[in-house]
Amino acid sequence: MRHFNLRIALALLAAAAAATGQQPAVELSSDGLSAPDPAVSAGLRPYLQARSAELIGWLQDGSLLIATRFGDVQQVHRVRSPLGMREQLSFAADGVAAAAARPYASDAFAYLEPLHGGESSRLYLQRLSDRTLIALTDGSHRDGAPLWAHDGKRIAFASNRGDGSDVDVYVLDTSDPAATPRLIAGGAGNRWRPFDWSLDDKRLLLGRDASAGGSAAASDSELYIAALDGGEPSAVAAAATSATTGRERGGARSRQHGRAAAPAPAPLAVRFARFAQDGRGLLVLTRHAPAAAATGSAALRLGYVDFGGTQWRDLSSDTTHDVDCFDRSIDGRYVAYSINQGGNSRLMLIDQQRRLDLMVPSLPPGVIGALQFDPSGQQLALSIESVRSPRDVYVLDVHGQQLTRWTQSETGPLDADGFVLPQMLRFPTWDRVGDQRRELAALIYRPTGMGSAPRPVLLLLCGGGGRQCRPGFDPFVQWLVRELGAVVVAPNVRGSGADGADAPIEEVARDVGSLLVWIDLQRDLDRERVALLGEGFGAALALQSLVDYGDRLRGAVAAFPPSLSALANAAAIRRPVLLVQGLNNPQVPAYQLEQLRARLRTDGVDARYLAAADEGAGFRHASHRDAYLDAAANFIWQLLGR
Repeated sequence: MRHFNLRIALALLAAAAAATGQQPAVELSSDGLSAPDPAVSAGLRPYLQARSAELIGWLQDGSLLIATRFGDVQQVHRVRSPLGMREQLSFAADGVAAAAARPYASDAFAYLEPLHGGESSRLYLQRLSDRTLIALTDGSHRDGAPLWAHDGKRIAFASNRGDGSDVDVYVLDTSDPAATPRLIAGGAGNRWRPFDWSLDDKRLLLGRDASAGGSAAASDSELYIAALDGGEPSAVAAAATSATTGRERGGARSRQHGRAAAPAPAPLAVRFARFAQDGRGLLVLTRHAPAAAATGSAALRLGYVDFGGTQWRDLSSDTTHDVDCFDRSIDGRYVAYSINQGGNSRLMLIDQQRRLDLMVPSLPPGVIGALQFDPSGQQLALSIESVRSPRDVYVLDVHGQQLTRWTQSETGPLDADGFVLPQMLRFPTWDRVGDQRRELAALIYRPTGMGSAPRPVLLLLCGGGGRQCRPGFDPFVQWLVRELGAVVVAPNVRGSGADGADAPIEEVARDVGSLLVWIDLQRDLDRERVALLGEGFGAALALQSLVDYGDRLRGAVAAFPPSLSALANAAAIRRPVLLVQGLNNPQVPAYQLEQLRARLRTDGVDARYLAAADEGAGFRHASHRDAYLDAAANFIWQLLGR
């Protein structure tokens, strides 16, 4: 097998970047990669040219801050009018991981720059009038995204600056150059994050990650309120089952009459939360609404709960589909939220003053990624992406019910209108729910004009671990379908949301086995040519599937896997595998994947390897991402294209 030096390829990329005035990314390292097929790489290149627009927030003057790629990394831009010019504001060498506009002003924003692949990070204050850049933290810790207080001076953020391992919450006064971060909440073995400031800026709403053995999903947190004048954070209890339910807008309080003392209830587990405008309660996104157990639904619901956990009021009308995200206007009159219906999003709008669900104009089909009201509460900014359109920003006029597009992102030299749309399928699994065999959903992308010959199959393991496969903009999937001619199946295995989120990976891998049985029964699919591609949790699932079903698979791409401690019997892997990682992931030591590569190579397995210094749980630099996808495309072509 011929091998090539990826450093030569990266040197050419660096030279090209220098010619355009862009800063070249740091070097990649590789081992065992075969020389790329020029035709494969050339065919892939047009699919890697698209970019998107991420919503950051409103400025007081009605302009919007967005994040979009410039050169190799994401930077903050300002858009002053619909489809207006993107004015670049940040020039961070490693890009911007998160940003927030100063509230009720148009003069500044705070942003977070990741350093060394996320090993550390640094917060900055960027002034817009004179472009002054002020470092708020020193970059020696892993600081989190900034959350502004209403006073426009203080920010709250999570950080590991205490002992390097625990994640605590701090507050910093950005108006005082000599200020140092002040600890608000922390503790041994905990990971805290800030959700919201109270309207008077005297309290912080916090999440504390539940223990690994708890019932909450991996991305859920126990809810607490911390007073900034001192004292321990107080837990927000889950609402009692006798609390007020139903869709009553401002219903009566539940009263307790002489009940015997009981142990303090556990904190409410939430995905996200904000203070309600009435000053007496919270808006929460949770699976633990009082009626959830009675109805058997574990969908994420949006509701109101008072500080004492004695009153609950459902705000989301659909109790069978997950609520993805929400926002409220500053005066509390309007609440907007999106629900996940079969992978696509549906926008909902509540007028709390009139206790009405408002009609919302038809939105482009796709996935809503963020919602934010402007300071007046009359304009709602939202981001939408679909299979045929990158993520872009729109604005809804609440009163006029008019939707206006604010950004138009490029799809590169391809006509995205020809991208293949997925269909939804359901396949039976290995276990039962009650008397019925459990069925799981999957997205399936089929090439047009498939003909009579069975097609190779690529299983895209994007579900599980609390995540769900959604029909978003993914040009690499389109390359697999349109150029390779593969059928791409993206299953939502258990753990894709509420269903079995805590299941051991061996059980989740059995769902992949069930899908392989389904593939065996499809005449248009080639059971002899099936490969896997997974990132994050999907990478670990791909490796476990190679262990359990290697005789049914051609091989797998496993990129950015989490800790491999749960991987059972890795020595059983015998199929080719491409391993990809960032060498500075603070959560996963690089040696784990390096040791797996060495062990597989010793056992005679075709184990290929690609890594990037100064990258972490994913490749943030576009040149690194492109190099990874090029390696993956050539590897999958060799597995399935012959």
